[in-house]
Amino acid sequence: MLQLAESSPDTGRVIWPGELGFPAEEFLDHIRFVQSDLARRALQGALIFDPENMYWLTGFQTIGYFTFQGMYIPSDGLPTVITRVVNRDMAMALPTIGDVVAVNDTEDHCTRLIGFLKSLEPEKIGLDTLSRHLNINDYRRLIDEGIQFEDWDGIIQSQRIVKTPAQIEKMRHAARALESGMDNALNTIAPGRTDNDLAAALYHGSIAAGSEYIGHPPMVVTGPRSELCFALWKRKTIEHGDVVLLEGGACIDRYHVMMARSAVVGKPTDEHKATADALIGILETAIKAIKPGETAGEIDRRCRVGIKKLGLDKFYKSRLAYGIGIAFPPNWAEGHIYAIRPDDPLIIEENMTFHVIPTMFRDGFGMAISDSVRVTATGCEVLTQYPRDLVIVD
Repeated sequence: MLQLAESSPDTGRVIWPGELGFPAEEFLDHIRFVQSDLARRALQGALIFDPENMYWLTGFQTIGYFTFQGMYIPSDGLPTVITRVVNRDMAMALPTIGDVVAVNDTEDHCTRLIGFLKSLEPEKIGLDTLSRHLNINDYRRLIDEGIQFEDWDGIIQSQRIVKTPAQIEKMRHAARALESGMDNALNTIAPGRTDNDLAAALYHGSIAAGSEYIGHPPMVVTGPRSELCFALWKRKTIEHGDVVLLEGGACIDRYHVMMARSAVVGKPTDEHKATADALIGILETAIKAIKPGETAGEIDRRCRVGIKKLGLDKFYKSRLAYGIGIAFPPNWAEGHIYAIRPDDPLIIEENMTFHVIPTMFRDGFGMAISDSVRVTATGCEVLTQYPRDLVIVD
């Protein structure tokens, strides 16, 4: 029977249940799901590397994943974390972690991992080869050791797509924090201020309202540089005529929401107004179209029809929406797992969550007006609640 770890005076282990963010039983359910899959495949265990999957499974998180870390899930019992020694205490503070293989800074992490795996005398182990945190060299070394691996790809990722009520509630909380940050940033816009001032206001407002560190820096850019996708703040002074593009995020217990709004300093041009109107139209069409049973490709197609009629489709190049949920830097999304994009056969299900992000980059400026949404039983709940109109700053 799967049981939580407890504090032990013999080993000096001290459990901090409050670090989990969710009830421990929810994580045990996740572990049971994985172990049921392992049993079905006759695997002794599975090896994962992405921090998002580790968090979904056990609640384990550390900013120290810039060095090697892995997690071994046995067919019975609690997972073992293989990680740098300075991350050991964070892992052992959780009742969902069975043990830690601590890698000292003078040791080779792959040698330690291979030694741990061989000590299990495994017959066959599942390996998540989709991981962005398993490099080619380490993969080759694992294979060369003769350990029998079977591709175990996307098992956890598939379970992250549809959110639980508790996860959705975290995202609603994150939305309130983001709204505070966005309001703070938009009210900071003025000639003579800088894009750094806006970024600081966005961060301050959302963090003060409860957000933890987010998985991706917000997109804060002003003037002609707003034409450049993924350009960020760079000490630029705001001037009359500038377009301001703000795309921010907020996070509660690693669950993220995002929102974008745009502004013009001074009188907007007809091109500015037409672009903002088109983006709002795409967003509102998407919100009406997203519901269970629809395909992602069909929703995307409906949204592109209107933009093509306006003759603006050449400026609209990205997917309509991407999945959101658990994230760690450098990413704040689950878009590599699921998205709404052309011809995608994905069937929309209740409690999927998306960032719907209509964006255009035109000659001399860029704009985005977006919201985060949850799929309901009959339609769509907009998580981020803030006026969508183009903001005009005198």
